[in-house]
Amino acid sequence: MTMDSGTFSQENIDALARFLPEFESPHFDPGRMSGTEPNPDGSFSVPYAVLSDQATSFVQAAYDNNWVVGSFDWPSWSGSEEAESLRDDESVLAKATPEQIARLLTVVIRQDRFCDGALLDAFNSGLILRIVGRIDALSKESRPG
Repeated sequence: MTMDSGTFSQENIDALARFLPEFESPHFDPGRMSGTEPNPDGSFSVPYAVLSDQATSFVQAAYDNNWVVGSFDWPSWSGSEEAESLRDDESVLAKATPEQIARLLTVVIRQDRFCDGALLDAFNSGLILRIVGRIDALSKESRPG
């Protein structure tokens, strides 16, 4: 993946930072697993994740603002020490660059296509909130004054 520090404009950063107040709200609900209710014939459907409108808007904003990287071997990177540190250590994530955040968001969002519910788990675990918190900090750091 080739990215430089100019990849993310203030507009790109603010597009995701704006979600912080909503995600911090105690009333925020990222979605739920569905399909576990019995069908009329008594069988059960395979569970699947249903994201809330707010969570879906966040994912779309991530795509629209270059936070999901297309030319990047995210499956390989996801098992790297860097990826694990960013995901598991809040102090490391608190110092992450926009490029590192983009890699991490790419992993979280893309892996949901192969493991339904992974993105919902990232919301429920607080990972997405920590990521958006770091993006908000970057937004404030990049403003003059």
